[in-house]
Amino acid sequence: MRRGFVALSRDPGEDRLSPRAWLVLMLVAIAALLPGLFSIPVVDRDEARYAQASRQMLETGEFIDIRFQDEARHKQPVMTYWLQAAAAVPFGGADAPIGAHRLPGFLLSLAAVALTAFIGARLFSPYVGFAAGIALAATLLLALEARTAKTDAILLGFGMIAQAGLAMILLKDQNRRPGFWGWPAAMWAAIGASLLVKGPIFFMITALTLAVYAGWKRDPGLFLKVRPLPGIALALAIFLPWFLAINLQTDWAFAQKAVGWSLLGKVTEAHEAHGGPLGYHLMLSPLVLWPASALLGLALLAAWRGREDDRVKFLIAWALPTYVVFELVATKLPHYTLPALPAIAILVALGLDRWRELLAGWRSKAFYGTLAAFGVLAGLVVAGVPLAARLFFELEPGLAAYATLAMGIVAALAVIALVLRPGLDRLIAVAVAAAATYAAAFAFAIPAVTPMWISRDMGRFAAQLAGCEDIAIAVAGYREPSIAFNVGTAALRAEDGAEAGAFVLAHPECGMAFVDVTQAEAFQAVVEAAGGELRALGTLTGYNYVKGDDLVMTAFTLERSAVRVRE
Repeated sequence: MRRGFVALSRDPGEDRLSPRAWLVLMLVAIAALLPGLFSIPVVDRDEARYAQASRQMLETGEFIDIRFQDEARHKQPVMTYWLQAAAAVPFGGADAPIGAHRLPGFLLSLAAVALTAFIGARLFSPYVGFAAGIALAATLLLALEARTAKTDAILLGFGMIAQAGLAMILLKDQNRRPGFWGWPAAMWAAIGASLLVKGPIFFMITALTLAVYAGWKRDPGLFLKVRPLPGIALALAIFLPWFLAINLQTDWAFAQKAVGWSLLGKVTEAHEAHGGPLGYHLMLSPLVLWPASALLGLALLAAWRGREDDRVKFLIAWALPTYVVFELVATKLPHYTLPALPAIAILVALGLDRWRELLAGWRSKAFYGTLAAFGVLAGLVVAGVPLAARLFFELEPGLAAYATLAMGIVAALAVIALVLRPGLDRLIAVAVAAAATYAAAFAFAIPAVTPMWISRDMGRFAAQLAGCEDIAIAVAGYREPSIAFNVGTAALRAEDGAEAGAFVLAHPECGMAFVDVTQAEAFQAVVEAAGGELRALGTLTGYNYVKGDDLVMTAFTLERSAVRVRE
């Protein structure tokens, strides 16, 4: 079981990974998380809003107030936008592709993998640390979030610094009052940064971990061990300058919106129809944790059998309250439990290290096998998604969809082999197979489902227009945020066809509109009532996957306009 790891480590008895083990871990993580970063078109709705708002920072030079087109975006703090804007600069600034905006999430996902391995190695052994990093790197939920230009992967990266600091303070530092400039300062600085990413979300997770662990240990002195007074001061010193600046600039509109909508509102009611029953996150675990979900039984057995071990107590105090809180919150989305995944990955690795003793009885084997079956089935679902999408749109399946399915079947077989005989070599094989599945899906199969990317096609169509230096564009019958990123910041996402018709009339020389068939009559009526004549430039078809609507978008301009399709 340890033979493969010994080959990666010069001294497996140390509490840290060897350079060779770090290299292998990071290569596996990059293979699992990188493909598709630049090839998947911008996704509605959250990613499109974040990417467009960060692009507008570069267009306007306004880095305090957050805007999406002309709307104030006072829902989350500013760090994600700053990081995306900085990442876009080497790729063309305001003209950077969506992949540039995804780079901060990708890089901080790698940091989360590394810190998971670090915690596992320092608390248990290099074997556990390495296996935990591999398990997290291959996880489907992290694979999705690392490729999405929004807050969650960034939050995980900063939050893992806080959790690593907390683990070292509670479990490795023997001083009852450690010096502040060390792990306590790192923990609180990371909390300050996380406040700038998504408010108090990860601070809540770190605080819950500390509270549950201290309560379990019946040791209130642990609250003082993290040096709360200078720590809170440091976190606020990082967070408050921007928070005060934005609120002074907006007459405290940001605080009212962010606290009322993004924090309190999500707790009490399901936002944007994102609700779910109690047990929602538990039911999704086989999918979001795949392929590590196949070893979830071992993780739970390791947690139960080791519950008297302070190191295991810490992991339980991290993962369990996180799941409980997000089960109780009214708004539910699969990525909400992402902060618990590193703790689960370490428990998976601990179970892998102790699998023989954990599976000594038939009850343990039955429990383990039942949960493993769900993990295997989840992998087949993942592999079949691109093929199912193409069949849904009545497209030819294509090589990429078949390749994804084939890689997914290979991954499922590798998972079965891992379940039957747990071991690090087989876990690495599973991670490589999962990475190959993700590469086929995200880099090729998903971008090839063309009906989903109608706003990308509108942007490409608009780029082929000539006749005017600046063409004013409206869109009616489809209002998703990706229009702004693909078509342009100034594009009008019209409420209806009548508004788009008035827009074209107001720009007689250089105006045009993409109009869905459902809004065509109202659009034409407004133009014809003003004595205008329309000229069709072309038609695009697609699918609004947010609302589930088929789209037939015709590009119109006035007959007398200079706008034309470039030959």
